[in-house]
Amino acid sequence: MNKFNLEISKNDFILLIGGNGSGKSTLLNIIAGEVPIDEGSIFFNEKEISQFPDYIRSSWMARIFQNPLAGTAPDLTILENFRLASLRTGYKGLKIGTGEKFKKVVQDRISILNLGLENNLDQVMGSLSGGQRQALALLMAIMDESGILLLDEPTSALDPRMSVLIMNLADKVIKEFNLTALLVTHQINDVIGYGNRIIQLKEGQIIRDFHKNGNMLLNKNDIYEWFNE
Repeated sequence: MNKFNLEISKNDFILLIGGNGSGKSTLLNIIAGEVPIDEGSIFFNEKEISQFPDYIRSSWMARIFQNPLAGTAPDLTILENFRLASLRTGYKGLKIGTGEKFKKVVQDRISILNLGLENNLDQVMGSLSGGQRQALALLMAIMDESGILLLDEPTSALDPRMSVLIMNLADKVIKEFNLTALLVTHQINDVIGYGNRIIQLKEGQIIRDFHKNGNMLLNKNDIYEWFNE
């Protein structure tokens, strides 16, 4: 990604689109610190973080992966997974507590899914479906003080019903917790229905930076035309 320049405003919800190999996932990996840069700089809140490793950047960033199994610990219970997530950016100490107060917080969070999982917090995470785990991973991402949410095709492995649930949940979480988010997607309906900004990549370069507003509505034909230009 040579001569690449992108400025992201606080509370942007950006939809990243482009063909296979255009650089979408690579961009998320660079932001997260999983792929080092050879030159240039990355700034977060006016502080250069170019040399910060991924485990340091995770103090500000949460990530949801394409594989629903990647964001949770399968051998731990739902409650234990949420406790680990809540401590991800802070001091762990010698004891991880899951008392009644914390359990109530988790139950309240999970109840918005209407999946009944709030009543089964002792269930092992690995026994859940991929869609359930992806939904819980998204809620776990807001258990700490992360301000940036990176989503790499989070619905590509899910059925249509769970895909809609995940996207509506992501939209709700991003708005309610004032997150800045980047979502990689190939779903045209998601590009039209969510976010405030669309960035199209091609061969590692930004070829379109479209800011949505109420007076400029998009339809599927608009997006198809972009890919044919």
